[in-house]
Amino acid sequence: MKVTTQDIQVQSPSVSQQKNIPCSTRELVREAILPYLGTRLALVLIGLLADFYILPLIKTNPILPSAQANMHFPNLFWLMWLRFDAGFYVDIAMHGYWSASTLHMYSNWAFYPLFPMLIYPLGHLFGGSLDAFELAGLLISNVAALVAVSYLYLLVRREFGMQIASRTLILLALFPTSFYLSAIYSESVFLACSVACIYYAREHRWWLAGLWGGLATLARAQGILLLVPVLWEYWQVLSDRYAPLPNGNSGASLREQARHWLSSRLRGPLLAARGLRNWLSLFALALIPAGLLAFMLYAKIQTGDFLATFHNQKWGWGRHFEFPWQTLSDTLTHPLAANPMEWNFWLLNLLAAAIFLGFTVWAFRKLPLTYAFYTLVMVLLPISTSRLNSVSRYYLVVFPALILLALWSSDEKHPRRKDFLLPLFASLQAVFMIFFVLGLPAIA
Repeated sequence: MKVTTQDIQVQSPSVSQQKNIPCSTRELVREAILPYLGTRLALVLIGLLADFYILPLIKTNPILPSAQANMHFPNLFWLMWLRFDAGFYVDIAMHGYWSASTLHMYSNWAFYPLFPMLIYPLGHLFGGSLDAFELAGLLISNVAALVAVSYLYLLVRREFGMQIASRTLILLALFPTSFYLSAIYSESVFLACSVACIYYAREHRWWLAGLWGGLATLARAQGILLLVPVLWEYWQVLSDRYAPLPNGNSGASLREQARHWLSSRLRGPLLAARGLRNWLSLFALALIPAGLLAFMLYAKIQTGDFLATFHNQKWGWGRHFEFPWQTLSDTLTHPLAANPMEWNFWLLNLLAAAIFLGFTVWAFRKLPLTYAFYTLVMVLLPISTSRLNSVSRYYLVVFPALILLALWSSDEKHPRRKDFLLPLFASLQAVFMIFFVLGLPAIA
């Protein structure tokens, strides 16, 4: 007798049938034990942070923000976001950069001008008082965060679809240090400019990519490194347009594929150089370093030192170039005891550096190379400055890491990944926000 597919109906067990299926040990561990233990791990981490960093501060500490000032209504709504470097940005917006004599101390020349420039007109529009400038800074930071979120959604949706885009934004919102996107800090401005730059580069709209990249360079030192992923993207576009890879190249041997690729990447730009339009597009990308050049020219006029911002980082803030492996080696061999008033949160920064180096390798395996190169340069620069201070905050702008986590947690075969990741992020962010509001330098 012949059996057809119509004779056999494969259906998933109904609820009543599932009740009668014995529960295996593996299922019990996967569906019940591990999710619960995951939440306990999050609680243990929070407990350790509270024990080592918050509990010692039960006694009055004169370094912490004034409770009387920060509990005054309605000022408390914006004063909670005014911590650490925020004061430098507000001061630059109100009074400009300091004199050349301050380059050997904690001077505001270490901070880039775009964020204060955006605060300046609103601060005067709101009345010109200190409160007005602080409100302006808070407004600019949060508007920039919305711009960043919008461009990030468009970018990830373009590459991976709506579901991954939505999950990436949730991960950004819950990232342990993402409260800095709402504080009076330049993180949101830089993230908005960087994501917009990469978005327009992927869209091959080079003038807009160059413009946003130039603004990013005016916002943070890392902006100059946008040249790496954007030029890579430009090189691939020209090569594919003028010297495309042969059809059916996927069936060739690995050696032949490499030879065809190299030939295309070399011949394409040479052929493209004949077109004026391509030179104009390349000139558009020169807007990226133009932002830094403008700031350096301004520094020369104000202080007589073309490299004022870099010298201040070295002389005043103790940061100078050092190979990443040297920085990591020095950090490992000189551990710091738990101290909430120490600017270097040693364990957090070390873990962040290690994790994001792993993300860099992962990005080169999983994401388009434009994102991988962005991850590489944004991860390496903060650990090339001889100190790991604040690295957990600097890595907030490494958005390809969030894309990787969104892809990883969207695997239908492992639904518990999302259930573990989101509560962990949310719990850590809650604790770090408390650190920030209390004015503990460990999380600065």
